[in-house]
Formats: sequence, structure tokens, C-alpha cells
Amino acid sequence: MAVGCGASEGDSEEAAKSVNSLGLETSPPESYHPCADVPQGVLSSERLRGTGPADADAPDGVRWRGCKWVKNNGYSVSIRMTNMTLPFVRKTFYTMGRDVTVSGRSATIAHRSEARGPEVCTVNVEIKGGSLEFDVDNPRSSLLTGELDTCELGLALAEKVVPTLPAGA
Repeated sequence: MAVGCGASEGDSEEAAKSVNSLGLETSPPESYHPCADVPQGVLSSERLRGTGPADADAPDGVRWRGCKWVKNNGYSVSIRMTNMTLPFVRKTFYTMGRDVTVSGRSATIAHRSEARGPEVCTVNVEIKGGSLEFDVDNPRSSLLTGELDTCELGLALAEKVVPTLPAGA
């Protein structure tokens, strides 16, 4: 059914949650809460410490809900639920991008900043209602990780976190 086309009261909630013409859900999925659900063991193994929420709402309707972590003398990562579907990510942010599989789920890896090039990379993993996003910032000046491939850092972290997603998410 098209959104807003004769939905009965029972169908209106389903219509409100549907994907718009841009491939954007109305809100981020709530099946996973990165701030609470990313296992401490994963964070410890990466030596990541939390810096707090990293929620954001863009003017074009993109929304993110999650938290940011930092590795001393290394990279930082925001792990967030977003209403961006993989088709939206591919269409909108696919600069030097590629499709991969992360723990059995479709995912897209893309550099979103032409100005910063390889220092910034985002991994979006498909979930119902959007994607789980790993937005990695790895400045070349970082002593521990500056020489490492930013996208590979994000992919390795995603491989540790994605298996903890709830079934059906």
C-alpha cells in the first residue's frame, strides 16, 4: 500500500513505518540499542571507551541513534541505528563503496567524506527498518591505528558486534 492512500486506522501505523521514495524509513529501528547492547567484551577487546550519545537528525530526514567510542591514540567510532536502508546508502553515499556480508547480513562500506578520504569510513549493516551503522574516524596522525585501513577497522568491529543483534532484527 502507498503511504497515505486510503489506509484504515489499523493500517495507518504500518503505513507510517513504511519506506519513503528515497529508501528512508521514518525513524531508526528500535530492535537494538547500541549504547546499552554493544557487549562490554567487544569494547574491551578493542580498548574503546564511551564518550556518550551520538544521536543526530539531519534536515533531509536521516536519523541516527547510538553512542560514540574512542580508542586512545587510535580511531573513534559511532555505532548507531539509522533509518537509512542499504539502497538509500548506496544511492546517496556510495563514494568508493562496496557491498560485503557481515555475519550473514548484507552490508555496504563507503567513504562519505571526499575531503578526508580514507580517514573516514562507514559500514552500514542491513537490519529490519534501516541499518546498523559503524562510522569510523581514523586520522592518519593516530599513533596506534593511523596506518591501518579505516574501512577494515570498521568491518572488523562490525564482525564482532553484528552477531549480538537480536534474532529477527
